[in-house]
Amino acid sequence: MTKLRRSLLFVPGNKPDLGVKAIKLPTDVVVIDLEDGVSPDDKNRARLQAEKMLEELDFGNREVALRVNRINTLNGLSDILALVGWRRKPDIIIIPKVESAGEVQIYYDLLKEMNAPCQLFPVVESTRGLQAIQAIMNASARITTLSFGIADLSAELNCRIAWEPFLFFRSAVVAAGALAGAQVIDPPFLNIKDETGLVEECKKARDMGFSGKICIHPSQLEPVNKVFTPTSGEVERAQKVVKAAETCGGGPIAVDGRMVDVAVVKAAKRVLAIVDHLGTKKDS
Repeated sequence: MTKLRRSLLFVPGNKPDLGVKAIKLPTDVVVIDLEDGVSPDDKNRARLQAEKMLEELDFGNREVALRVNRINTLNGLSDILALVGWRRKPDIIIIPKVESAGEVQIYYDLLKEMNAPCQLFPVVESTRGLQAIQAIMNASARITTLSFGIADLSAELNCRIAWEPFLFFRSAVVAAGALAGAQVIDPPFLNIKDETGLVEECKKARDMGFSGKICIHPSQLEPVNKVFTPTSGEVERAQKVVKAAETCGGGPIAVDGRMVDVAVVKAAKRVLAIVDHLGTKKDS
């Protein structure tokens, strides 16, 4: 893990005032949206405002992502062409509705030509995309993050937006991310008034291997961050495991009566990496 991505807050590109508010909120990643969060007749203005937000706002140590329109649309082509002239490029390009490795390769080639070191973040939003997910993840070494679109998939499959219908998709995304060494981000919880439901879903996603969750409202940020932050007990155990592994110099060991192998040590180091990114321990 190279970056902390517990929470990603979307800000429509045509609403720069929300961008100003976002930099004061506890989101790990600010996502400037040019796609579904912007109406078709406001795409051009959103593009101009997105450029201004990137140049004028101080995002601190947060990553800034840009969700562009799909490359096979006129708006998607306009997004990439506009990006050529931007003095500040986003840290991450979120590629929506990806269905093939070729789509990712187009972004990689264009970003390389414009000397833009943006990371790539594909979002799979169809069964066709899911079938091609491994090829998608192998399309570029710039891919650091992966997610899937729950609303579009729900409409395609004619199923409810609930945990059980999407368990298979979540498992497939986690496995694909692990094979590619990418972080996986859970899609948004759409009921912004149901904090209990949000927390429950975050815990399930965390336990499956997701690194964070997309947020659609500022009120979701603190609950999401808390779930995806190790508790003081988890940090303490991770420290014990890593220390014991370093002391013994290899081979199986026991920590607090539990056997520890290489995989457990790796997981413990991941916990400590999160704490290092935060700069301070977070209690449960």
